[in-house]
Amino acid sequence: MKDVVDAMMRWWPVPFLAFQGVMAWIWWSLDKRFIPSTTYEKDQKEVGNRIAELERGVYTAPTRPEISALTAQLQSLGQKLSHLDGRLTGVNRAVDLLNQHHLNKGNGG
Repeated sequence: MKDVVDAMMRWWPVPFLAFQGVMAWIWWSLDKRFIPSTTYEKDQKEVGNRIAELERGVYTAPTRPEISALTAQLQSLGQKLSHLDGRLTGVNRAVDLLNQHHLNKGNGG
């Protein structure tokens, strides 16, 4: 029995060091898995700022009635431009006829 006790007293540091190694590895693993509170607080502030920026963007975006009114104005503008295009085509035709008349008149015709 004395030999067993002597052997245990001689080898006790080995299991103790192994246990400490396992505990150090567990501590290191937990440290890598969880976020420090300072990083968490910094990230929370950044997320809060981003959300506030998004909310400002949503509140300043045009509403559905504003978009509908803008669409109506664009359609009206398109109609007016079509009308002006037709009139300009007529004016261009008249100018061409006048030019043709003056060219013919200048050639003795």
